[in-house]
Amino acid sequence: MKKKEVVRAYNFSDGKLVTTTNEKIAFIRRDAAEFIGYGITSAMVDELETQTNHFSETATDVELVGDQTEVTTAKDAIADKLQEVIRSVMSRVVLKYPVESAKYRKFGTEALSQQSDAELMVIAARVYRVGNLMLADLAANGLTAGMLEDIKNQRGALEHELIDMKLKIADRDIEQENRVEAGNAIYATLIKYTNTGQSIWETSNVAKYNDYVVYNTPTGDAPTDPPTPTP
Repeated sequence: MKKKEVVRAYNFSDGKLVTTTNEKIAFIRRDAAEFIGYGITSAMVDELETQTNHFSETATDVELVGDQTEVTTAKDAIADKLQEVIRSVMSRVVLKYPVESAKYRKFGTEALSQQSDAELMVIAARVYRVGNLMLADLAANGLTAGMLEDIKNQRGALEHELIDMKLKIADRDIEQENRVEAGNAIYATLIKYTNTGQSIWETSNVAKYNDYVVYNTPTGDAPTDPPTPTP
């Protein structure tokens, strides 16, 4: 069965989750004597703190996007270089064979800059193969085996960067899913403990009861009342 997409259980930021959890942990430790009567021990609170600290140290999506952007930029640079060396070859081919000729069209380099990375790799492989077949005829126009090897090497580099980019994208998806699951686990424990805190102080201490309120709003703060409509 396909795994369902993991979504956040809380509406505020991960940073707010960390600060809120640490704040409530301090209150729970203050009221440890009352919490022990509900089976919530100091070891359990310590475990929540450890989970929260580990969560705060994991890579955020901003960092993962940065890694992905770096490898994408490197990939684009290699693709540009590959187009450049293909054009260098074709500028020599056209000296021998007219653009409309079958031999020129056999290289299949039309609309080179508009091709996807995958199609560019197909074109590069074709230019390398056809170029080697026609090398003897094109040598007089300056085409060399080294130029064709350059195409082969640049194509290999592009393939490497494409794979690296795909891995970075997959890593980001995995890390984000893991982060959401970790955040949800912390939030679930936080709510369980704070609900207990509210139960402890609900009828005896309003201030302490409020210490355990968690607002699941985008800011993590108490929601503001909507403005009164003007008649």
